[in-house]
Amino acid sequence: MKKFWIIFLVVAVVVGGGFGMMMYSFSRLNETIAIDGGVLIWQVGGSFPEERDESFLGQVRGGEILTLSDVVFSLYRAAEDERITGLVLDLRAVSTDWAKIEEIQQAVMKFKENGKPVFAYFDGAGTREYALAVVADEIYMSPEANLMVLGVTAELNFMKDTLDKLGMEADFIHVGKFKSAPERMTRSAASEANREMITAIVDDRFEKLLGMIARGRGVTPEVVQEWVDRGMFDTASALEGGLIDGTLYYEEILDNYFPDDETTNLADYVLDRPELGDTDHTVSVVFATGVIMPGESRFDNFQGKIAGSETIVAELESVGEDEDVDAVILRVDSPGGSALASDLIWKAIVEVQKEKPVIVSMSGMAASGGYYISCLADSIFADAGTLTGSIGVYAGKMSRTAMYEKIGVNREFITRGENALLFSDEGGFSENQRVLFQNQLDAFYERFLTKVADGRGLTRDEAHAVAQGRVWTGYQGVDAGLVDELGGLHRALTSAKWTLGLKATDKISVVTFGEEMSPLERMLLRSLRQGGMFGHLGASLASVDPMIAGMVTVPQLLETLRNDGVMAAVALMDGRPVAMMPFSLKVN
Repeated sequence: MKKFWIIFLVVAVVVGGGFGMMMYSFSRLNETIAIDGGVLIWQVGGSFPEERDESFLGQVRGGEILTLSDVVFSLYRAAEDERITGLVLDLRAVSTDWAKIEEIQQAVMKFKENGKPVFAYFDGAGTREYALAVVADEIYMSPEANLMVLGVTAELNFMKDTLDKLGMEADFIHVGKFKSAPERMTRSAASEANREMITAIVDDRFEKLLGMIARGRGVTPEVVQEWVDRGMFDTASALEGGLIDGTLYYEEILDNYFPDDETTNLADYVLDRPELGDTDHTVSVVFATGVIMPGESRFDNFQGKIAGSETIVAELESVGEDEDVDAVILRVDSPGGSALASDLIWKAIVEVQKEKPVIVSMSGMAASGGYYISCLADSIFADAGTLTGSIGVYAGKMSRTAMYEKIGVNREFITRGENALLFSDEGGFSENQRVLFQNQLDAFYERFLTKVADGRGLTRDEAHAVAQGRVWTGYQGVDAGLVDELGGLHRALTSAKWTLGLKATDKISVVTFGEEMSPLERMLLRSLRQGGMFGHLGASLASVDPMIAGMVTVPQLLETLRNDGVMAAVALMDGRPVAMMPFSLKVN
């Protein structure tokens, strides 16, 4: 009997203690993250995606990946927060596009406008990292660091010769002399129109790069040109040339300039959600991120992020019917995609605009189908480095006849109907099929022009003059009449306030779509980010089966093709009209 009571007491203590810990944990669920204030420190790196997987597992899997809106809105809020005394940027490997860099620059500059010091530090930096560093009051390198400011490069790859060796031939029909997306598979080198377009983009990007560095360092663009032409700097030469302000280790910046200040990590500050109080207005942000395709939005391991028309249409219908939502911001980061899916999203925007304003905020890309869904908006904002336009269409398929012959596969087809093999990979299009497709694509292009003209207040000919598949930067897009004004997500939010008759400083609620975490999941995520007892869970998940971690191990070439949008484009190569920008364009 004595043994029974001993076992009973042990079990009771364990169960009771566990229940008590659980109750204690739940009692803290509604508490906010404890922010000490002081200097805000940020390890700047990664790509800053527009969206994340909002589920608990998705956030654990992604670690402390911050979205662009996380970063931008938190920096703007911290610049006004009396608890925050300054900002230190610890620059790592930044892999995002130029439009997002420009948005982050604007948010960081808000600190300086409010009299809060900003310091930048790096152990090694390239052009992107340095572009972010130059907005700081002072820049420091560690003693053995290196700095490379290498300028701008557009890389265009052409696969026709490769396809020839494989016994494959791409057959495409397009509208617009600049609609060069199919060239990657149909040519061995760029067409003159394509080269003209890409050269104009590189020239614009380079001019803006020189200007942003010159303004940040207080020198002339000619001086920055000399820096770029030299390219590589060690600490001594960077200091002598005026690219940096001194040599310090990271800890020495905090010790020298913020000796008595507490530190707050930006990842923790993002989770600090102060009570907004009662607001009379709500703005909903709907994201269109990735290649536009029919179906639901998702992340595909081979095709990358997919902007599914079903998901986006459902979200637009929801905000259109929600009486609590006063305005909609459509955040577009897409090279385009399916013409059909783009049109379905466009129609949903038409319905929303019957009840409330729609404002488009363009991120890195809003081109072709991405511009199709943007053109009707009440206002369009883009960053200078945004790639937009590409108003045109193409369609095609891949012939694998020679490939099957090479590998000894003999195919026979028993068909009825002249076009039974229209979408087959047996041969290219016949002349009659080519005429049929060209007529349909011409008609779609005219409908595309009409939508652009109606949305932008242009004539058909004015729209055609800036269309023809040509890609423009955001800066060029303003001059072309495709964009209203330069500015990022924060600027679009200010526009939404003005549209509602509010001042820029007025508080409003901003809502987005995502899978809401449960209270317990929020608690576990906080523990992960604060280094608690679950601190190694994210790393453990990443080390198990890659499919569990939501990713696959692929060769570098496959990953490059996915990031360029090639894999998604291949999925559309069945004759369907495609509104997609030259997906092979990469501007460093």
